[in-house]
Amino acid sequence: MKNNHFLLGLVLGCASGYIASKYLTSESGQKLIENVKTIRGDFNNGGVGLNTNSDLIDSFNEKTDALKDQMASTVDKIKDDDEDNSDIVFNEDDLNKD
Repeated sequence: MKNNHFLLGLVLGCASGYIASKYLTSESGQKLIENVKTIRGDFNNGGVGLNTNSDLIDSFNEKTDALKDQMASTVDKIKDDDEDNSDIVFNEDDLNKD
């Protein structure tokens, strides 16, 4: 029984290896390998491709500057909205109603 499982595993392993080697040597397999290499390269270089340290710092500064500008404009918009709504006038009759 164990010999049958061993032989079955050996045959399936050889068949899957043969199919994988045929696929990876095909044109679509080569594209897959290139994509994997690109992803691994991006991951190993901080996820931004082959950049130098100064390029990484510049990219970070540009992104944070854009974020700061967006946040500042949002705060300005909120301040403008608050100023528009600050002219609320109450009548004494409205306050004294019970």
